[in-house]
Amino acid sequence: MSERSPLTRLVLFMICLAILGSAFATLHYAAVDLPQQKASPPPENSQKLSKCSICTSNCVFEPDYFNCMQECDLIC
Repeated sequence: MSERSPLTRLVLFMICLAILGSAFATLHYAAVDLPQQKASPPPENSQKLSKCSICTSNCVFEPDYFNCMQECDLIC
């Protein structure tokens, strides 16, 4: 009978652990993390920031730049 050496068994055990750990991590990601990421709402200030950036970028073309920026501060 040919028995495996302890080093060979250790390497085989470590490979099996790595495969099981990868499978568990994939299942956890698919079952827990991914639905939680999809369910989270966007930040509340996301629309406000876009309005501010649009307003300030339009002020570049206004003749009264500083007055336009003050009006943008009221929006933001």
